[in-house]
Amino acid sequence: MVLRQLAVWASLGVVAAIGFASPVFAQAQPQITITSPVNGATVAAPDVTVTISVTGTTLVPAAQATRKEDLHVHYLLDTDPAPWLSGTTPVPMGNPNIVHSGALSNTFNGVSAGPHTVNVLLGFADHTAFQPVVDPSVSFTVAGQATAPAQLPRTGDLGNPALLLILVGIAGIALGTAVRLGFSHRR
Repeated sequence: MVLRQLAVWASLGVVAAIGFASPVFAQAQPQITITSPVNGATVAAPDVTVTISVTGTTLVPAAQATRKEDLHVHYLLDTDPAPWLSGTTPVPMGNPNIVHSGALSNTFNGVSAGPHTVNVLLGFADHTAFQPVVDPSVSFTVAGQATAPAQLPRTGDLGNPALLLILVGIAGIALGTAVRLGFSHRR
């Protein structure tokens, strides 16, 4: 009887050990990959769309989260995530460079030309960082918009004021002559 109980417990131990070691039974660590823009890319101004892929979890919009385990992402444009990586301080709301979202993409509008960085921080419903931290980032450059010259040329601008005065003078003489000739033919 004791041997039979030991055999049952040993069998249960083997099954449990296999279950914990098997990836089928283990929950995958959530992963986020930023698919666009790619690191080092140059993107067109002024709007930048960041696109991600997520594995190991399903994102829930922050406003619809009902349990702490309902995960969402924080898109951070040019914002250092260090203050929130410990998982004890919530990521703040109300900053246009920090977007709380359950979506797989986010567009930042009106991004200035030059170098930028985006981090995507996985967080719980209470806006604290998921542990262990999932925080991929990319650096990219927003292309500068074509700049207009300091003074745009005007239609018909001759560039030289003396030449313009000469042409106006010639036009005045021609007009005066035409008017005089017109009056002399009427008499």
